[in-house]
Amino acid sequence: MTFIAKSITAFYSEQQDRLGLIFNDKDQNQLIGSMTRQLFKGLLIQLPDWLAKQYSDAILCSIEQQQEINYIQHEVSLQKATVTYGEMQVNEALETFLIGNISFAKVDLEMGHHEIKMVFQSLDKVIEIVFVLNFEQLHKLMDEMLKQVKAWDIDNPWQKSTNFTLPDMKDGMLH
Repeated sequence: MTFIAKSITAFYSEQQDRLGLIFNDKDQNQLIGSMTRQLFKGLLIQLPDWLAKQYSDAILCSIEQQQEINYIQHEVSLQKATVTYGEMQVNEALETFLIGNISFAKVDLEMGHHEIKMVFQSLDKVIEIVFVLNFEQLHKLMDEMLKQVKAWDIDNPWQKSTNFTLPDMKDGMLH
């Protein structure tokens, strides 16, 4: 079964310790998928590098420079994309399925515009949910999902690094 989603609402289920996603289509039909911590962590490990390769103005640079570029792109995207907060009506009779795989594909549109096609598949591959969004919306979705699972031990892959290195002090003290 293929379901074309028009919106996604993220929530955290403390009882199941899962990230929940409510998918709504244009007719307000709903499907509810849940994601494990392991799947979400795996997604966040790969996504920044995949996104960096999708930008048409990508340049060769060091890992540190790419992380800084990723951070800036993420922050700009968060400012451009909007999100709606509020209570969501959920049909309690809907059965929740376990998301087993999430894939991404860049879709080239006319005049140099691009979108991203996300495909969520159930563990048994019976349910497939397609959601199309732009780069800014994807960044915002990931940010909102991270906010929902703040209790998990997951680092934001776009968070600016605060690491610093002290100079080698072979020759004595640094003044």
